[in-house]
Amino acid sequence: MNIPWNKLLKLTPEATWVFVGQAGTAAAGLFGVKLLTHVLDPSEFGRLALANTIVALIGTNIFVPLGQGVMRFWAVSRDRGNLDVFYSVSNRYARYAIYIVLLLTIISTPFLLLKGANWAVLLTLSLVVGAVTGWLGLRLSVFTAARKRKQIALLNIGNAFLRPIIAAVLVVLIVSDASWAMVGYLLATSIVLLMAECLYRYTVSETSSSVLESDKAVSLSKGLGREIFSFSWPFLVWGIFGWIYTSCDRWSLQTYYGPEVVGAFVVVSQLAVYPLIFGSGFLSTLFTPIAFQRVGDLTNRHNIISANKLLGVMTGVYTLGAIILISLFFLFHHSLVLLISNTQYAKFSFLLPWLTAAWGLFYLGQVLTTFGMLANNSKIYIMPKLVSAIVAGVSTFYLASKIGPVGVVEGLATAGFVYALWCTIIAWRMVGGLQKERLVNTT
Repeated sequence: MNIPWNKLLKLTPEATWVFVGQAGTAAAGLFGVKLLTHVLDPSEFGRLALANTIVALIGTNIFVPLGQGVMRFWAVSRDRGNLDVFYSVSNRYARYAIYIVLLLTIISTPFLLLKGANWAVLLTLSLVVGAVTGWLGLRLSVFTAARKRKQIALLNIGNAFLRPIIAAVLVVLIVSDASWAMVGYLLATSIVLLMAECLYRYTVSETSSSVLESDKAVSLSKGLGREIFSFSWPFLVWGIFGWIYTSCDRWSLQTYYGPEVVGAFVVVSQLAVYPLIFGSGFLSTLFTPIAFQRVGDLTNRHNIISANKLLGVMTGVYTLGAIILISLFFLFHHSLVLLISNTQYAKFSFLLPWLTAAWGLFYLGQVLTTFGMLANNSKIYIMPKLVSAIVAGVSTFYLASKIGPVGVVEGLATAGFVYALWCTIIAWRMVGGLQKERLVNTT
């Protein structure tokens, strides 16, 4: 009986910092909505929301895939005793990602000018902010793998609070325009990135005897480089469709109703999403690195089963929390929307519980993908991502044209159900296969 309590007590400080980090980031996000909706009108806030989809596009399709591989293979490299090679390989991949974003920025700028100077400036700034945000995300992936919970929490909270504060200051001092808000995002994220770089260098010196900027002749086409790429590339493929899924609501409303409706809808959407991000992020950040370290290099079946049980607990806790959240939003949706914005943004407050249910299904699917990542089988989620993104894109655009924002919610709910169900079946089959194999071996 003492062993579980000892483990629990040992985990408590980590859990506390994970909770502080996720709760602080969610609170900062809602604070940012409150602040920016008071200095930007719904039309400019809607333009900013659309620009943020470009920031997410860069992070989702270039840096997040690499970050997943970095997080997964840090522990593996540590166990093998070749963290020096790991740092060399991951830094080279990071530089290539930056080069890709710079190339995309150069290529896209002339085409963006066709849409008008205001949109061209805003969306070009978004690409740059996406690159800086992505680089910060890569550093946080290493810290997550190394279980530096306190540092991750402070960096995330600092970034989440600084972005709207600096953005609001620039908007008030210069002009109420989404582009200046995006400049504020760039300044804030750059400040936090400088802090993260200092911490990263300390982490490298702490865990590796080699020089940080090592010029080792490490080939990316074999060994660790190939392992990281093999694990990461499916995230690149599904990231495209994941971005379509998470951005189609804003762009469908922009297509048919303009940025003012987008702005009002996004306030409700963010109130729905932030608690879900907090819950799923808290649980994933707490449990996933522990599960990865427990499972190691997938050679011990007992450890694999134990890690899957841990992920099962994580999924159950998330589901219960989402149900409670939806119930609360049914009761207090109007008051809560007014709390984080003002009357200009409250006309869609009745959609809050339904949007929470729709996005809750999506984030349930995200939580369930950890079962496949644990088995180094991220490729298995390409089809669920692809199909659900297509369902979300087609249904939101079609239903938005027919019944407006209510149709967007219905489209998201349909896609979320498809995604969550598919990921549930995958997780069930993986765990069931392990249990059957274990039963055969014991008999």
